[in-house]
Amino acid sequence: MTSRDLFKASLVGILAVAISAIPFESLLAPVLGIPLDEVGEGLPTPYLVPLFLIYVAIALVLARMKENLYVGRRAAFVIVFAFHYFIVAFLPELEGRIYLPAFQFLPALISASILALAVVGLIFYLWKQEDHPEADFGQQLSAYFASRTVIGWIWRFFLVWLMFYVLTMAFGIVAYPFNKPYLDDALNALGMVVPSTGTLFAITQFRSLIYLFVTLPFVIFWRSSRRDLFLLLTASYVIQYPLLGDGVGAFYWPAMYRAIDFIVLALQLTAVSWLYVTLLWKGEKSEA
Repeated sequence: MTSRDLFKASLVGILAVAISAIPFESLLAPVLGIPLDEVGEGLPTPYLVPLFLIYVAIALVLARMKENLYVGRRAAFVIVFAFHYFIVAFLPELEGRIYLPAFQFLPALISASILALAVVGLIFYLWKQEDHPEADFGQQLSAYFASRTVIGWIWRFFLVWLMFYVLTMAFGIVAYPFNKPYLDDALNALGMVVPSTGTLFAITQFRSLIYLFVTLPFVIFWRSSRRDLFLLLTASYVIQYPLLGDGVGAFYWPAMYRAIDFIVLALQLTAVSWLYVTLLWKGEKSEA
């Protein structure tokens, strides 16, 4: 990382702060027929500095990740944008609607989508992507899936999909005694509801599929080491989900709840990253 990289990342951070300061949700509410008093007030001013720092980190990590994709510029943009968009914009807003019935999903999603597109677009503008005309997308895809038997891939994909839920529940059980007072008191004042076990299972399995969907292209088209992929994946997960989503995005939650949630999610996502890199890395045809 150079001073030039830090300067570029700072530009991304400034853009993120500038867009976040625009009251998109209030502007969209009349168009969508939503009363203004049902729309959030936006990010408080004190949170703009940590928001800037988080997007600086996001820019540095995503820039490194895209450089290690052995695909053309357009394919790299689609892969990185889907990865950032679904983790930072789509899933948090969808789950906000589930946990907070009064949450206005559509304006929040549109606002988050504008920010995600602008951030990834600026990253690709500032850090030029090699086109790799010699890289055959279909050939790499075929070679990846041909590197193991069908049975070998089936049990690996099923295991990482299921383990996402197992890890979520396991870490959630550990954190529950610490979070229970906040769930019982402070958060319920915001209208938060805890879904049924069946709903939680469905939500977590859907989240697992999304994570698998947006992460797999990095595993398939990665041209560096597994160690680099594990470190960058883990950093990107932690920065984009618990740090940005729960740390800053959920500013209305009690600070202690967010701190505990961050620790739990960071540990869970580190384990998930290790599973992806270990089980989904391309192998030899002879392996089961």
